[in-house]
Amino acid sequence: MLDKLTSAILNIVNEQTDGSYKVLETSDFINMLPGRVRTDAAGIENALQYLSERGYIDLRYSEKGTYCITSLPKGRTYTESVMADKSKGKRTFKNQMILTFFGAMLGAFCGGCLAGLLFLFVL
Repeated sequence: MLDKLTSAILNIVNEQTDGSYKVLETSDFINMLPGRVRTDAAGIENALQYLSERGYIDLRYSEKGTYCITSLPKGRTYTESVMADKSKGKRTFKNQMILTFFGAMLGAFCGGCLAGLLFLFVL
């Protein structure tokens, strides 16, 4: 599992390269990072090096804040699986309210039937 910064950097690489090599600057990464994740040039370089060492991206060259990179299948698969996990099993408020309503109605119906049977057999 990647941390937030490294995952955000991988998302940027996947969005920008689409499997082909592209030259990106450190400032490009910093400008594209989401607001909750901020870093400097050293953080970008460390994250890219980490991703390259583990086979998520291919870093063809890096020189003074300029990187020629592409995303590899492992990196694209990671991003797709994280997105699928976020959307899988997600219940909306409306769906939750409908399930709660029908669950309460079913419980009340079963309780009423049991009370009626008990009343019938006791009296």
